Amino acid sequence: MKILFTAFVALGALAPLSPAMAQLILPGALPPSAQSTVAPPAGAPAGAPHPGGQPAPPKTVAAKPPGEETIVGRQLLRNGAAGVMAIEKTANGLEIGKLALVGFQISKPTEICRVEVGGGPISLRPAERRDGLLSFDAGLEACPFSLDVLEGAARARGKTCDFTAADCRVDPSGVWGPQGASIGPQEAKEIERQRGRVENEARANFRALLAAAKGNKVRVKEIAREQASFSSSREEICRDYAREDQHGFCASRITMAHVVALAAELHGPEKPAGAQPVRKKRPPKPKPALAEPFAPPQ
Repeated sequence: MKILFTAFVALGALAPLSPAMAQLILPGALPPSAQSTVAPPAGAPAGAPHPGGQPAPPKTVAAKPPGEETIVGRQLLRNGAAGVMAIEKTANGLEIGKLALVGFQISKPTEICRVEVGGGPISLRPAERRDGLLSFDAGLEACPFSLDVLEGAARARGKTCDFTAADCRVDPSGVWGPQGASIGPQEAKEIERQRGRVENEARANFRALLAAAKGNKVRVKEIAREQASFSSSREEICRDYAREDQHGFCASRITMAHVVALAAELHGPEKPAGAQPVRKKRPPKPKPALAEPFAPPQ
């Protein structure tokens, strides 16, 4: 019973937020969605049990991770408010054609400063997928960071960097997306509709993960704990996004990424189109040892 209780607590992490919390995370409040159901076998009446008397396994959502085309050619701002990142696709792959970072002066930490990174385009090298998402490493020696591709945005991960010559300390980390003030009421309504859909998908994949871990008490507790912490993690990531309480753009994109992460955990990361399965080579059979020639005793 203790394990089941933990799992139900985790399900609540993706339940629609209370009005008090909605302002920090997502706009509006949606009514609790109905529990997802599993279709009975073909020809069976609705609600029929799975053959053999066992309930059918929960349905899963094989979410497709956002492609690089959703961020190419856009002007992305850190947390929808500061700096600018323009990503371009060239014959050499993805590049950051323009990058401006906003921070605070090293000598006067209360004063805002801005660094225009020059020297030509910054290459984006493909990296290992993170939680099923496309990831890239920025070839910026003075301030290295990585990017995870979201839907129409990118999440940067890095550390605080000092540009001594410009007397400026910056932090590239955050969600780089459209200007928060540019998202109008109509687009906010569409984001709200997307939010309802992706939260249902996240719940479905969470239930499938629990079902797959059935019998493994340690794993069930781990899955439930991760799910329970998702809402607070999402709030921490998105709390600085400009006008987030009015449109919920950041939270919707982080939730989409969460669906992809759960799907990747269930089915493994998406393979590139046309990829061939890797066949393991069988180890060579050991050769029989040659008998030592018989030598008569001296």
